[in-house]
Amino acid sequence: MKQKKIWGDLEEEIFMDCPKGLEEAKPTNALVLKKCIYGLVQAARQYHKKAVQILQKIGFEGGDVDPCLYVWKNNKGIVFIAIYVDDNLLVGNKEAIDKTIELLQKEGFNLKIEDNLEDYLSCNIHFSKSGNSAWLGQLHLIANLNRKFGKSVETLREYKTPGTPGYGVSRPTDEDQKISMTEQSLYQSGIGMLLYLVKHSRPDIANAVRKCTKVLDGASTYAYREMLQIIKYVLDTKDYGLRIDPIYKKNKPWDLVCYSDSDYAGDSDTRRSVSAFILYVCSVPISWRSKAQQSVTLSNSEAKWVALSELVKEVIFVSQLLTSMKIHVQHPIIVRVDNVGAIFMAQNVTTTSQTKHVDIRYKFVNEYVEDGIVKIIFVKSKENDADIFTKNLNGELHATHSSKFVKKK
Repeated sequence: MKQKKIWGDLEEEIFMDCPKGLEEAKPTNALVLKKCIYGLVQAARQYHKKAVQILQKIGFEGGDVDPCLYVWKNNKGIVFIAIYVDDNLLVGNKEAIDKTIELLQKEGFNLKIEDNLEDYLSCNIHFSKSGNSAWLGQLHLIANLNRKFGKSVETLREYKTPGTPGYGVSRPTDEDQKISMTEQSLYQSGIGMLLYLVKHSRPDIANAVRKCTKVLDGASTYAYREMLQIIKYVLDTKDYGLRIDPIYKKNKPWDLVCYSDSDYAGDSDTRRSVSAFILYVCSVPISWRSKAQQSVTLSNSEAKWVALSELVKEVIFVSQLLTSMKIHVQHPIIVRVDNVGAIFMAQNVTTTSQTKHVDIRYKFVNEYVEDGIVKIIFVKSKENDADIFTKNLNGELHATHSSKFVKKK
């Protein structure tokens, strides 16, 4: 739904020139704005505050964990509202949604109501006939990629993986290896589009794209070719999107299952490791990451430990978010790691000379393990879903892992 007539209140004095045609329009006169108008820096923030104020007046609660998510449980049922500027998403009981819309209209909202999610915030969401599963893709973005890079990749062969197995992007050591300024601009544009694709619907290309982001300020010819390979792979698999096949039992707590992984000193330039994880809620992937760690680690177990701490932070946030939505979460939350040393560090309360330099992360994870909120268990590397986010895998392994969180439309 789109809001058209509710305007945010200004909290400071802002003056503007009188528009042409106004009787009082003189060089010495000015208008004082009372409400936000399009183009003001404050507009989005003030609209959000106004919208939240009205929602709370109606009876919605929330905003503590996520300031854009509110919930209302009334005599008709439960309804959630996600606020994205003026494109708001209502999910819940049909009668509760109808009641919410009625009350919002009484409060002055002029609403444009869409009954489906086939095109929402540049994402395409298609439900199965039963309504029990769905597919989320970004067809608009892929079409833009095709318009911009289609001719550049049309002669390339079909690839089984988005990134070259075993290949790592490095900074060019010779000026002759760098691409031209025109190509550099295209490189930045292409990687930016791919990052937005990774964010919402294509976790399977996350590691290959992350590698390419290292040289956004000066890519080599090899990095440029790698980007073209990723784009070619995306265009050839344009019908693939996020798999949404929830598995849950009615009136039972929701399951959170997570996988954590890292490489060790894989970056040849900085020797930093990569933290990676994927988090499932009722078997649906909702959060994933492939990101270089902020500092150099001294062992494989330590690198896995740092990656694990990043995942636990995300787990706690998601758990708190679901609780704020009045959804019960199954505890302990299962976290799977493929390193026995990292698991030992999570269960051992003693700080040693080998781990004291990561003591804060150590204590943070250990606290939630001791409280029974998180349970860390071992998983074989070949069964670790997060493995795809730390390295460019071969075709067989990539297909095995990616099939768990992306599927064909």
